[in-house]
Amino acid sequence: MASFQHTADESGDVSSSEEMDSGSDSEEETGEGSEVQKAGSDAKSGVTTSSTTTAEANTMKKELSTMSFEDIQRLRDKIGTKTYNQALHGSNSKRDQNKVFKRANKNRPVEMSSKCPPPRIRQVVPVKKKIHRDPRFDDLSGEYDEKIFEKSYSFLDPMKAREKKYLEKQLRKEKDEDRRRNIQKLIRRMEQQERTKRQEDIKEKALKEWKAKEKELVKQGKKPYFLKKSDEKKLVLAQKFKELKKSGKVEKFLQKKRKKNAARDRKHLPTDS
Repeated sequence: MASFQHTADESGDVSSSEEMDSGSDSEEETGEGSEVQKAGSDAKSGVTTSSTTTAEANTMKKELSTMSFEDIQRLRDKIGTKTYNQALHGSNSKRDQNKVFKRANKNRPVEMSSKCPPPRIRQVVPVKKKIHRDPRFDDLSGEYDEKIFEKSYSFLDPMKAREKKYLEKQLRKEKDEDRRRNIQKLIRRMEQQERTKRQEDIKEKALKEWKAKEKELVKQGKKPYFLKKSDEKKLVLAQKFKELKKSGKVEKFLQKKRKKNAARDRKHLPTDS
Protein backbone atom coordinates (compact mmCIF):
# COMPACT_ATOMS: atom_id res chain seq x y z
CA MET A 1 0.00 0.00 0.00
CA ALA A 2 2.76 2.37 0.90
CA SER A 3 4.46 1.75 -2.38
CA PHE A 4 1.20 2.39 -4.30
CA GLN A 5 0.59 5.65 -2.52
CA HIS A 6 4.13 6.76 -3.25
CA THR A 7 3.72 6.09 -6.95
CA ALA A 8 0.38 7.85 -6.90
CA ASP A 9 1.93 10.89 -5.25
CA GLU A 10 4.68 10.94 -7.81
CA SER A 11 2.16 10.66 -10.63
CA GLY A 12 0.16 13.49 -9.02
CA ASP A 13 3.25 15.67 -8.80
CA VAL A 14 4.03 15.01 -12.45
CA SER A 15 0.49 15.82 -13.55
CA SER A 16 0.43 18.99 -11.45
CA SER A 17 3.77 20.09 -12.90
CA GLU A 18 2.43 19.42 -16.38
CA GLU A 19 -0.68 21.48 -15.62
CA MET A 20 1.50 24.36 -14.36
CA ASP A 21 3.65 24.25 -17.53
CA SER A 22 0.59 24.20 -19.74
CA GLY A 23 -0.86 27.09 -17.75
CA SER A 24 2.27 29.18 -18.15
CA ASP A 25 2.32 28.42 -21.89
CA SER A 26 -1.28 29.48 -22.24
CA GLU A 27 -0.51 32.67 -20.30
CA GLU A 28 2.40 33.45 -22.67
CA GLU A 29 0.21 32.80 -25.69
CA THR A 30 -2.49 35.05 -24.32
CA GLY A 31 0.15 37.72 -23.54
CA GLU A 32 1.49 37.62 -27.11
CA GLY A 33 -2.01 37.69 -28.47
CA SER A 34 -2.84 40.73 -26.39
CA GLU A 35 0.29 42.53 -27.65
CA VAL A 36 -0.66 41.81 -31.27
CA GLN A 37 -4.18 42.99 -30.62
CA LYS A 38 -2.83 46.15 -28.97
CA ALA A 39 -0.56 46.91 -31.96
CA GLY A 40 -3.42 46.30 -34.33
CA SER A 41 -5.69 48.55 -32.33
CA ASP A 42 -2.97 51.28 -32.26
CA ALA A 43 -2.55 51.05 -36.03
CA LYS A 44 -6.30 51.20 -36.50
CA SER A 45 -6.56 54.13 -34.14
CA GLY A 46 -3.73 55.92 -36.07
CA VAL A 47 -5.49 55.36 -39.38
CA THR A 48 -8.77 56.50 -37.91
CA THR A 49 -7.08 59.57 -36.34
CA SER A 50 -5.50 60.63 -39.64
CA SER A 51 -8.71 59.98 -41.51
CA THR A 52 -10.73 61.93 -38.96
CA THR A 53 -8.19 64.82 -39.14
CA THR A 54 -8.51 64.94 -42.94
CA ALA A 55 -12.27 64.79 -42.70
CA GLU A 56 -12.30 67.62 -40.15
CA ALA A 57 -10.04 69.74 -42.36
CA ASN A 58 -12.28 69.15 -45.37
CA THR A 59 -15.38 70.00 -43.32
CA MET A 60 -13.69 73.17 -42.05
CA LYS A 61 -12.76 74.21 -45.60
CA LYS A 62 -16.36 73.75 -46.72
CA GLU A 63 -17.59 75.87 -43.83
CA LEU A 64 -15.03 78.58 -44.52
CA SER A 65 -16.02 78.69 -48.21
CA THR A 66 -19.46 79.96 -47.21
CA MET A 67 -18.06 82.64 -44.87
CA SER A 68 -17.08 86.16 -45.88
CA PHE A 69 -13.48 87.39 -45.73
CA GLU A 70 -14.33 89.65 -42.82
CA ASP A 71 -15.70 86.73 -40.75
CA ILE A 72 -12.65 84.58 -41.61
CA GLN A 73 -10.31 87.38 -40.52
CA ARG A 74 -12.26 87.82 -37.29
CA LEU A 75 -12.05 84.06 -36.61
CA ARG A 76 -8.30 84.01 -37.27
CA ASP A 77 -7.73 86.95 -34.91
CA LYS A 78 -9.79 85.22 -32.23
CA ILE A 79 -8.12 81.76 -32.25
CA GLY A 80 -4.66 82.85 -33.51
CA THR A 81 -2.95 82.41 -36.87
CA LYS A 82 -0.91 79.36 -35.82
CA THR A 83 -3.96 77.44 -34.50
CA TYR A 84 -5.98 78.46 -37.54
CA ASN A 85 -3.31 77.19 -39.96
CA GLN A 86 -2.89 73.92 -38.04
CA ALA A 87 -6.63 73.30 -38.04
CA LEU A 88 -6.94 74.10 -41.73
CA HIS A 89 -3.75 72.55 -43.15
CA GLY A 90 -2.74 70.05 -40.45
CA SER A 91 0.38 69.95 -38.26
CA ASN A 92 3.46 71.68 -39.63
CA SER A 93 6.04 68.90 -39.20
CA LYS A 94 9.72 68.95 -40.26
CA ARG A 95 8.91 66.55 -43.05
CA ASP A 96 6.55 69.11 -44.57
CA GLN A 97 9.13 71.88 -44.14
CA ASN A 98 11.81 69.91 -45.99
CA LYS A 99 9.41 68.93 -48.75
CA VAL A 100 11.00 68.70 -52.18
CA PHE A 101 8.73 70.27 -54.77
CA LYS A 102 8.51 68.30 -57.98
CA ARG A 103 6.82 68.92 -61.30
CA ALA A 104 3.94 66.75 -62.41
CA ASN A 105 5.02 67.45 -65.98
CA LYS A 106 8.42 68.52 -67.27
CA ASN A 107 6.84 71.33 -69.30
CA ARG A 108 5.38 72.96 -66.18
CA PRO A 109 7.29 75.45 -64.03
CA VAL A 110 8.81 74.23 -60.77
CA GLU A 111 6.67 74.86 -57.70
CA MET A 112 8.61 77.01 -55.24
CA SER A 113 7.97 77.34 -51.55
CA SER A 114 6.75 80.75 -50.36
CA LYS A 115 8.33 80.21 -46.92
CA CYS A 116 11.88 80.96 -48.06
CA PRO A 117 12.96 84.33 -46.63
CA PRO A 118 13.90 86.84 -49.33
CA PRO A 119 17.46 88.24 -49.34
CA ARG A 120 18.15 91.58 -47.72
CA ILE A 121 19.45 93.05 -50.97
CA ARG A 122 17.57 91.88 -54.00
CA GLN A 123 17.23 93.14 -57.54
CA VAL A 124 13.58 93.94 -58.15
CA VAL A 125 14.01 95.37 -61.65
CA PRO A 126 16.72 93.74 -63.80
CA VAL A 127 19.32 96.31 -64.86
CA LYS A 128 21.89 95.69 -67.56
CA LYS A 129 25.44 95.71 -66.27
CA LYS A 130 27.48 98.65 -67.50
CA ILE A 131 30.57 97.53 -69.40
CA HIS A 132 33.29 100.18 -69.44
CA ARG A 133 35.43 99.83 -72.53
CA ASP A 134 38.53 101.67 -73.64
CA PRO A 135 38.34 102.47 -77.38
CA ARG A 136 42.14 102.28 -77.61
CA PHE A 137 42.19 98.57 -76.78
CA ASP A 138 38.76 97.45 -78.01
CA ASP A 139 38.26 95.49 -81.22
CA LEU A 140 34.97 97.30 -81.83
CA SER A 141 36.92 100.48 -82.57
CA GLY A 142 38.85 98.77 -85.39
CA GLU A 143 42.53 97.90 -85.77
CA TYR A 144 45.22 100.46 -84.99
CA ASP A 145 46.95 101.89 -88.04
CA GLU A 146 49.72 104.36 -87.24
CA LYS A 147 49.52 106.21 -90.57
CA ILE A 148 45.75 106.71 -90.34
CA PHE A 149 46.13 107.79 -86.72
CA GLU A 150 48.75 110.41 -87.60
CA LYS A 151 46.64 111.76 -90.47
CA SER A 152 43.52 111.90 -88.30
CA TYR A 153 45.29 113.80 -85.49
CA SER A 154 47.68 115.90 -87.58
CA PHE A 155 45.75 119.04 -86.52
CA LEU A 156 47.37 118.70 -83.06
CA ASP A 157 50.88 119.53 -84.30
CA PRO A 158 50.32 123.31 -84.78
CA MET A 159 48.44 123.40 -81.48
CA LYS A 160 51.42 121.83 -79.70
CA ALA A 161 53.79 124.35 -81.32
CA ARG A 162 51.62 127.27 -80.13
CA GLU A 163 51.47 125.77 -76.64
CA LYS A 164 55.25 125.44 -76.53
CA LYS A 165 55.71 129.09 -77.52
CA TYR A 166 53.24 130.16 -74.86
CA LEU A 167 55.12 128.15 -72.17
CA GLU A 168 58.45 129.65 -73.22
CA LYS A 169 56.93 133.12 -72.94
CA GLN A 170 55.51 132.30 -69.49
CA LEU A 171 58.92 130.97 -68.40
CA ARG A 172 60.59 134.31 -69.18
CA LYS A 173 57.98 136.21 -67.16
CA GLU A 174 57.62 133.81 -64.22
CA LYS A 175 59.58 134.56 -61.02
CA ASP A 176 58.30 131.82 -58.73
CA GLU A 177 60.88 128.99 -58.66
CA ASP A 178 58.36 126.16 -58.26
CA ARG A 179 56.27 127.32 -61.21
CA ARG A 180 59.41 127.85 -63.29
CA ARG A 181 60.50 124.25 -62.61
CA ASN A 182 57.08 122.93 -63.66
CA ILE A 183 57.12 124.96 -66.88
CA GLN A 184 60.67 123.80 -67.71
CA LYS A 185 59.60 120.21 -67.13
CA LEU A 186 56.70 120.61 -69.56
CA ILE A 187 58.94 122.21 -72.21
CA ARG A 188 61.54 119.41 -71.89
CA ARG A 189 58.83 116.80 -72.29
CA MET A 190 57.49 118.48 -75.42
CA GLU A 191 61.01 118.73 -76.90
CA GLN A 192 61.58 115.03 -76.18
CA GLN A 193 58.35 114.17 -77.98
CA GLU A 194 59.41 116.26 -80.97
CA ARG A 195 62.81 114.49 -81.14
CA THR A 196 61.18 111.06 -80.95
CA LYS A 197 58.75 112.03 -83.71
CA ARG A 198 61.60 113.26 -85.95
CA GLN A 199 63.54 110.01 -85.44
CA GLU A 200 60.48 107.94 -86.30
CA ASP A 201 59.92 110.02 -89.44
CA ILE A 202 63.56 109.51 -90.51
CA LYS A 203 63.31 105.75 -89.95
CA GLU A 204 60.05 105.49 -91.84
CA LYS A 205 61.42 107.52 -94.76
CA ALA A 206 64.60 105.39 -95.00
CA LEU A 207 62.66 102.11 -94.95
CA LYS A 208 60.16 103.41 -97.49
CA GLU A 209 62.92 104.35 -99.96
CA TRP A 210 64.67 100.98 -99.51
CA LYS A 211 61.40 99.03 -100.01
CA ALA A 212 60.64 100.95 -103.19
CA LYS A 213 64.11 100.15 -104.63
CA GLU A 214 63.88 96.50 -103.54
CA LYS A 215 60.46 96.14 -105.17
CA GLU A 216 61.83 97.39 -108.50
CA LEU A 217 64.75 94.93 -108.30
CA VAL A 218 62.38 92.02 -107.52
CA LYS A 219 60.35 92.91 -110.61
CA GLN A 220 63.57 92.64 -112.67
CA GLY A 221 64.10 89.08 -111.37
CA LYS A 222 66.19 89.61 -108.22
CA LYS A 223 65.56 87.34 -105.24
CA PRO A 224 63.78 89.31 -102.46
CA TYR A 225 65.93 90.28 -99.49
CA PHE A 226 64.57 91.04 -96.02
CA LEU A 227 66.45 93.52 -93.85
CA LYS A 228 68.09 92.49 -90.60
CA LYS A 229 67.99 94.72 -87.54
CA SER A 230 71.64 95.72 -88.03
CA ASP A 231 71.05 96.65 -91.70
CA GLU A 232 67.98 98.62 -90.67
CA LYS A 233 70.05 100.63 -88.15
CA LYS A 234 72.63 101.41 -90.83
CA LEU A 235 69.94 102.67 -93.21
CA VAL A 236 68.44 104.88 -90.50
CA LEU A 237 71.87 106.32 -89.64
CA ALA A 238 72.61 107.10 -93.31
CA GLN A 239 69.25 108.82 -93.67
CA LYS A 240 69.95 110.80 -90.50
CA PHE A 241 73.25 112.07 -91.93
CA LYS A 242 71.44 113.15 -95.08
CA GLU A 243 68.94 115.15 -93.05
CA LEU A 244 71.73 116.73 -90.96
CA LYS A 245 73.70 117.64 -94.08
CA LYS A 246 70.66 119.41 -95.50
CA SER A 247 70.19 121.44 -92.32
CA GLY A 248 73.97 122.01 -91.84
CA LYS A 249 74.15 120.40 -88.38
CA VAL A 250 76.55 117.56 -89.14
CA GLU A 251 79.47 119.07 -87.24
CA LYS A 252 77.35 119.79 -84.17
CA PHE A 253 76.06 116.22 -84.20
CA LEU A 254 79.59 114.79 -84.50
CA GLN A 255 80.83 116.89 -81.56
CA LYS A 256 78.03 115.57 -79.35
CA LYS A 257 78.82 112.04 -80.46
CA ARG A 258 82.54 112.45 -79.63
CA LYS A 259 81.76 113.83 -76.16
CA LYS A 260 79.41 110.95 -75.50
CA ASN A 261 81.97 108.34 -76.58
CA ALA A 262 84.75 110.04 -74.54
CA ALA A 263 82.59 110.03 -71.41
CA ARG A 264 81.82 106.35 -71.95
CA ASP A 265 85.49 105.46 -72.42
CA ARG A 266 86.47 107.50 -69.34
CA LYS A 267 84.37 105.21 -67.16
CA HIS A 268 86.47 102.19 -68.12
CA LEU A 269 89.82 103.90 -67.47
CA PRO A 270 91.61 102.91 -64.21
CA THR A 271 91.49 105.56 -61.49
CA ASP A 272 94.51 106.62 -59.38
CA SER A 273 94.04 105.55 -55.76
